[in-house]
Amino acid sequence: MEEAKLIRMAAAISEYTVSSMLRETVHGAAESINQAVLSVQTLPWIPEHLLSDLAKAQQDLAQLEQSAVNYQKELAADVEEAQKALIQDRHFHEKDELVSNFNSEA
Repeated sequence: MEEAKLIRMAAAISEYTVSSMLRETVHGAAESINQAVLSVQTLPWIPEHLLSDLAKAQQDLAQLEQSAVNYQKELAADVEEAQKALIQDRHFHEKDELVSNFNSEA
């Protein structure tokens, strides 16, 4: 039983780690696009449709980043639940061992 809970916790931590990397990657991309927008807005020869494309990319990346943050929060909750289940299981087994030790001494 405890082994399954350990596996569940390890899987939850792994998924959380991957989601963290995804969020960081999207955040980095968003920062790059934001810097590009700031840089090219000052140039008079940049076609308007390219500025519009960059603005759309900013919006899309902001939306994607928010989705990644929300997903990471969900996974953090999964990790917490897995940890609680494992701790409860360990406490349950510790109590069983105490009762067993007490009964064998009597």
